[in-house]
Amino acid sequence: MSSAFFIVQLVPVAAVVVLLVLLVAVSGTVRTTGRAVERVERKLDLVLKHLDINVPAAAGIPPETLAEIDRCLWSDRRAEAIRLYREATGHTAVQAKEWIERRAASY
Repeated sequence: MSSAFFIVQLVPVAAVVVLLVLLVAVSGTVRTTGRAVERVERKLDLVLKHLDINVPAAAGIPPETLAEIDRCLWSDRRAEAIRLYREATGHTAVQAKEWIERRAASY
């Protein structure tokens, strides 16, 4: 066997190994980031409770959706925030509007 033939066979194997290593590294980072966010949220909840600040409960809303709702509120896009809340919870438009108004007032 020539060394050129060996190298041609080795390149795809090496590429797969590199991709697997990158996948493992990225998935570990994502999990670590998720745990860090959860820790910060728990600490923030404790601070809010200590300061007696009532924030509307966000039970049942995925964290990504809640973050997007907050971004909508910060950029004055309440209609979009209401739509996102309704999609996440199945609540009526009136319920969603009331919840969004309470959340916006808590900032």
